[in-house]
Amino acid sequence: MKVDLNGLTGPALDGVKSPQRSPSESTAASATNSEATVGDAATLSVDSARVNSLVAKALDAAAIRQDKVEALRQAVQNGEYEVDPAQIAEAMIRQSG
Repeated sequence: MKVDLNGLTGPALDGVKSPQRSPSESTAASATNSEATVGDAATLSVDSARVNSLVAKALDAAAIRQDKVEALRQAVQNGEYEVDPAQIAEAMIRQSG
């Protein structure tokens, strides 16, 4: 089987494991599996620059909008946070449909 990663490097391939065989192991494996592997091929075509850019952007983004969290925390602590049951019901209906 052939796997072509088209030059992907860095964070785009973190976590990708590739078992390595010695030449003698590879020859022995190919001899016993030659009928099964004839014609097998896999190619992953990904724009590595785009993937790396998106990974960097995702890592730079804040996971939590801290300003909103703090504002809600203060409103709850001050007893100023009010929930409109009609808005919640409408949102639940929209989500379910």
